[in-house]
Amino acid sequence: MDKLKQVIQAIGVDIGALQGQQTSFLSASKAYELFPTYATLQSQMANNIKDKHLELGLDALIDTKLANGGDPFVTRSKLPTVDTSQLATKNDLEELKRSVGSGTGTSTELKGQGFPYALDAEIGVTYIDTTAKNGAFKWIKKRAGVGRENWVILAGDTGKVRARNINSTLGASYMEFRRINSTVEINFGGLSWGWFGIKRRGAEGYVPQGSDRERNVVILNVQGIPVGFRPIGSKIGMITNDKGKRLGTWYLGGSGDGNQFRLQFDDPVPTDRDIGDIRFSSVVYITDDPWPETL
Repeated sequence: MDKLKQVIQAIGVDIGALQGQQTSFLSASKAYELFPTYATLQSQMANNIKDKHLELGLDALIDTKLANGGDPFVTRSKLPTVDTSQLATKNDLEELKRSVGSGTGTSTELKGQGFPYALDAEIGVTYIDTTAKNGAFKWIKKRAGVGRENWVILAGDTGKVRARNINSTLGASYMEFRRINSTVEINFGGLSWGWFGIKRRGAEGYVPQGSDRERNVVILNVQGIPVGFRPIGSKIGMITNDKGKRLGTWYLGGSGDGNQFRLQFDDPVPTDRDIGDIRFSSVVYITDDPWPETL
């Protein structure tokens, strides 16, 4: 019992000590006064921005944002739009390069519509026909002055051109020219398997050639080779039947021999039958004719 009394007395002493110390503790109202209110914080931030903006680095931050349109990131949508309609194209630059490349300031390539014969350009100047008349589209000036003899074709292709006023031929047989640049090729065909044929001697439409009326037959008469396809000199080659057996020769006359084309058979041309399986050796040559005006 005595021990219980002692414990109660000790507790009483502790409670008295705590009560004595309470006078030094902060009251709840005093404690809340130590923390700033929201309004006080707002006011302090405003004062800091106004009075300490350099120290806080705000000026530099604002300058950076303004330099990027108010956004620290540059996006595709914020890039300025550039009007390119007045800018030079690649073709414009190439044209300028050609015009000043020689140092003379004059263009080395001209463009126009039709043949360039009337142009009095310098030697070496090239010309592009934007219409590609009759298949010719690029030329070069080789001599001074105007005129068709002063221009040489660099690039052109007539395509296949059938000969007109052809003689002595059998059925649908044809003679066909093609000129690529300054090279001419003549091809023959029209019958089965690409054969060429002539009528029997004496038949209607058969035209003998005067130097040997029995063996020689006219295909294109004198001046029959069209301008633009005429050879520089006369040419000759072989004709055979479909099995390769020699029948004779073909002959292409140059300007010194009438610009004609004929066949010259080794034996007299039959009078009782047509020859319908003629094959030709290659007929290819160079021409210095101007480009054909008509096809």
